[in-house]
Amino acid sequence: MAVRLCAQDPGATQIIDEANKLLRGSSSHARLSMNIRTPKWERTLEIEAWNKGRAQSLLRIHAPAKEQGNGTLRKEKEIWNWLPAVERVIKVPPSMLHNSWMGSDFTYEDIIKADSIVKDYTHRTLNKKPANEGELYIILATPKADAPVVWGKVIFTALKTENSVIPVKEEDYSERGELIRTVEFFDIKNMSGKRVPTRVECRPQKRPDHKTVLLYRSLELDLTIPDIFFSLSTVQKPLP
Repeated sequence: MAVRLCAQDPGATQIIDEANKLLRGSSSHARLSMNIRTPKWERTLEIEAWNKGRAQSLLRIHAPAKEQGNGTLRKEKEIWNWLPAVERVIKVPPSMLHNSWMGSDFTYEDIIKADSIVKDYTHRTLNKKPANEGELYIILATPKADAPVVWGKVIFTALKTENSVIPVKEEDYSERGELIRTVEFFDIKNMSGKRVPTRVECRPQKRPDHKTVLLYRSLELDLTIPDIFFSLSTVQKPLP
């Protein structure tokens, strides 16, 4: 598709921010599955996840048995992994934020609902066109100077409707301008009073036979979660 350069759009950052917040709200509790597919193996993780604001997240793995109880906690700028099989808490250094989470095509930053795409980039609308329910925006995100990011640029597509902004596609590029991976959002359904994409697919460009799929089974938004919940003691508790 040809992309038409447009003038600076002061609403581009707002569109990115609203799309980024759609699946987390001010707080959230979700049950989801993650299916990781490669030519040699395939596995599915059953995950429970909580999020509050922009800086607190907690994930627990319910299945398979080998990873049952494993957890990842984010509190402000610090991240830990809990490995019950060896009874160890491992602090994740900032340099690993863009590394694969549990062998998937998603990174730690993707999984803990970080907002780097909002705060570490500047945004400009490349194109917008009418869609069935509103307008489809194509936005270029460019890293700010000295921002701690891995992508040289991101092209983000979102559907702006009367009531919400729904993410459609994210294309992540290297500093040399090579497309590294594509994340797409599908199967919009009503959950917790909002229309949200319930299937998220991530495909690495150089490994087209690899794919990771996130399926949202349930989602609660804007619920009350005390700050103390996001703690090392919570992530180490046995699963019910």
